[in-house]
Amino acid sequence: MLNSDAKQSTLYLAVDDMMQIHLSVKKIRDLNNDEFSFAVRTFCYAEQDEEFAQNVLFKLIIGINKQGQGMTIAVDLVNIPTVFPLQLKNIIEHIQKSPALLESLYNQLSYLQASDEEEKRIQAQHAKAFLLDNLTKGITSFTTNRQATEMAWLTNQNQQISNISPFLLDEKGGHIQFTVQIGFKHPYLMQCYEVDCMMHMFNEGEKLGYYFELYLDQENFHHQLMYEKLPDQFMDNKAFLQQILTQMKKRNEEQYDDYLHDLIEKFTSSI
Repeated sequence: MLNSDAKQSTLYLAVDDMMQIHLSVKKIRDLNNDEFSFAVRTFCYAEQDEEFAQNVLFKLIIGINKQGQGMTIAVDLVNIPTVFPLQLKNIIEHIQKSPALLESLYNQLSYLQASDEEEKRIQAQHAKAFLLDNLTKGITSFTTNRQATEMAWLTNQNQQISNISPFLLDEKGGHIQFTVQIGFKHPYLMQCYEVDCMMHMFNEGEKLGYYFELYLDQENFHHQLMYEKLPDQFMDNKAFLQQILTQMKKRNEEQYDDYLHDLIEKFTSSI
């Protein structure tokens, strides 16, 4: 059963910027005598609101009949919030027809086919034959496109930014580097980007001056959208600003002590 959360969440299957799924497949103890059992792991994002989505581990158990007579799929819903059934169905079907999954299962069965046990070799051969006979016809992978324009912050273990550097000071002001993950929503896929950023801040009279460097390719459609939207979203995001302030307060630099104190004071008043 799905978790008993009262509110339904929208679940998205995580794909990379080129719309490719990444997953792992591991042979596990056979759950019944008629099937080879495999654990499949990938990641999804559960939408928390329109602008934020939380990373969720997504697990499937796949059984391939040892006589080549079919395949079963079971979903582990322990960590999955209450989601729309159609969304879940689309995600499972997308994983099922993924070239990455088919290749991994084929390799696992090839390993089993090299067994010293004749019966297991024959069973693995039957299972491989079934897999090859039932390959999905048509398009099974996708490339980047311009359909998605809704942008979301992607959080992992409740952290919105990662790889955050110490706050540095020089004669030009303060600087801090960090990485943020941004997703673009497709009907049931979240196209994920990892963006390296640097925030610069400096005293501008009585006010705090700042600007962001985003290491993006402005020829890329989604990079253009991030370049336009992210700076304002950073400054509107209280959790992000608090993380930056925490790093600023950790800095102990006698050479720039008064300057740092002034930056912290102005930055704090702007939150």
